[in-house]
Amino acid sequence: MQEVTVNTTAELITTIGAINRGKRSLYRGQRRDLPLLPKIARLLTYLPILEAEQAMLEDFKLRSIPCLEQLPENDWEWLAVMQHHGLATRLLDWSVNPLAALWFAVNRPASDQAGVIWLYQPDREDYATVSQQTSPFQVDRILLIKPKIVSARIGAQLGWFTIHPFDPAQAQFLGLNSSPAHLPRLTKITIPPACFAQIRFELDRLGINASTLFPDLEGLCAHIEWSYSRLPDETVEAWQKYFVLPSQLG
Repeated sequence: MQEVTVNTTAELITTIGAINRGKRSLYRGQRRDLPLLPKIARLLTYLPILEAEQAMLEDFKLRSIPCLEQLPENDWEWLAVMQHHGLATRLLDWSVNPLAALWFAVNRPASDQAGVIWLYQPDREDYATVSQQTSPFQVDRILLIKPKIVSARIGAQLGWFTIHPFDPAQAQFLGLNSSPAHLPRLTKITIPPACFAQIRFELDRLGINASTLFPDLEGLCAHIEWSYSRLPDETVEAWQKYFVLPSQLG
């Protein structure tokens, strides 16, 4: 596995161009260097983990309908909606947009931990063929899924997923960066925490922010608030450099 460090948005673009060399890649941004495991793999549950997984799915199906943009047609789509709204699933988020991944890595201040972008170059056999007849709970190896756009967030983030099966022999979900088959096709790109604030402003200039990645009122409010306040690692001078007040126009 290759490891590199970048300090700016421009450096990231140059770096991934050199790594990809025309190949298709997917990207995942993380504020901390954590293993490539789905959220459910870290969940402490009262029930055995697979029972808890099914119970959460059924509970979500019963209670979420008034809030849905459209009704999912199968368990793959239910998991996609659950994942994009923060409920623990066996899916892990990826994007075909490296700038979206970069935003997720730097959107909040960090103290002493570098942010990470994982670059993954899948092979042809890594792609799943999803149909009404297949179950996400019967997958026996890590696969890549292009979801149906059942949520505006999935479309805005150009989202893909990896699905991670549960290995009964190890009594755990399989991780992408602990798999010998996938490790050679992963690159870990680190971003020093001192660079987060500057990159945040750069991304906003490029149209990558909370309101574009979360196209709803929650995302809009988050972006408006950030535009007129500052996070602990941001300076007034940096804000003045990147933002122009309405009163300063014309």
